[in-house]
Amino acid sequence: MQEYLAGVGRRIAVRFVVGVFVLVGGLIWHSAQGSDPRGDGTGSADGKPVLCRPVKEGEPAGYPAMCAALNRPDLAELVGAPGEHVVSAGVGSYTRWDVGAAQVQVGKVNAAVSESRTVPYDLMLDSARVSAREVAPVAGRPAVAYAEQLHWVTLDLGTGGSGSGPGAAPAPTRDPGTAYHLVVARNADGSGGSLEVSLWREDGGLTDGDLLPALAEKLMADLDGWNAPPLPTEPGQPTRAPRPSPSPTGFRPFSGDR
Repeated sequence: MQEYLAGVGRRIAVRFVVGVFVLVGGLIWHSAQGSDPRGDGTGSADGKPVLCRPVKEGEPAGYPAMCAALNRPDLAELVGAPGEHVVSAGVGSYTRWDVGAAQVQVGKVNAAVSESRTVPYDLMLDSARVSAREVAPVAGRPAVAYAEQLHWVTLDLGTGGSGSGPGAAPAPTRDPGTAYHLVVARNADGSGGSLEVSLWREDGGLTDGDLLPALAEKLMADLDGWNAPPLPTEPGQPTRAPRPSPSPTGFRPFSGDR
């Protein structure tokens, strides 16, 4: 099992939670599906809260429970967007190792959660592509936080008209912002897979990554297998003791210094 997990770790790339953002033509696509027919961020046309869309064939079986836990009445306050409304709620991005995944957008803030029974909580400490650090335990479980620069993709849609075609000025560039992630082990000894909670903004604005531990604890309270004291080591699962991060960057999660 340990050799298998090491192989999984080598094959998994950094999770792209932000989908693809298209600047040309003013089109934006993101991975959370929901409804905002009024287009003003207030949710459904009749003023009712946006509901998690139904699960589709092939999507993680744990999605409905995770989306229900994430799409909570107090989410706006938990993600630092008080007074904002849910714009969309859906499955979000996921890998074939995830047993559940969900993503909810509140105003311009996106929150995502996913669970894997095999991916180690400290996998990102081995990646030179992100800034990762071991952080204080969350609900008695070891955890790792990492930061990921968002990426904007500019496409030439070939539609002609103002601002497109040969010789047209390139789309303006701007800081795309940063996504912050917190990965928590299922068990107190670091084994049993992981739960990942993420926050980022669609407008490239500042996201408060310090909110992630409290958001993770709220979600755990509503998720089966996480809403109880940490489980003992599961048979066949390796023990992964907390270890210092080799990250050479100055990233200091949950310190207010970014």
